[in-house]
Amino acid sequence: MQWNVVVSLVVTVVVAGTGYGATYLTNLRLARRKDHLDRVNRQLGDLYGPLYAQSEAVNRAWRKFVARHGSVWASPVPATAEQAATWRLWMSTVFMPLNRRMVETIVSHADLLREDTIPEPLKELCAHVACYEPVVARWQEDGFDSLQLEDHVSIAGDFPRERLDAYLRSSFESLKLEQARLIAQIQHLPSRDTLGD
Repeated sequence: MQWNVVVSLVVTVVVAGTGYGATYLTNLRLARRKDHLDRVNRQLGDLYGPLYAQSEAVNRAWRKFVARHGSVWASPVPATAEQAATWRLWMSTVFMPLNRRMVETIVSHADLLREDTIPEPLKELCAHVACYEPVVARWQEDGFDSLQLEDHVSIAGDFPRERLDAYLRSSFESLKLEQARLIAQIQHLPSRDTLGD
């Protein structure tokens, strides 16, 4: 066998092997990035997006309530029967339904959290809502007419508005940046079709 034939054969095998290896590694990187993008999309679509939107709805509703009715339970002056009734109406029909939805979103999609454990602002939200449930249930009792603070607020304290908002905004914006980065990487990676077989 002539050396030029052997060299041609070896070069052909090396080039084919290198091409196959490059294609395999590129496809592997592309698959990993697509898997990562799928997770980020789920985090945004099932957890952080809905939580952020619901939190914004609560915050805007709260600002409207305070603008119209004031901070009922923050005043040193005791609430009137009308103020207490208005508070119970808003809590029962606006705030608690949104808060419950947020807790349900957290519980249903905790596997999508960015952290290894549940972050404190989410724990505080869940505790706040859980501790409000008996308060709201008591309002349904016949003859309830208390004007006492403890009969109208959660024993877990105030809604964790600032900490929750900061956490959700930061997480949502970070995931949106990660999503855009992954999409750009996937679009600029050569696919198997452009590399050839």
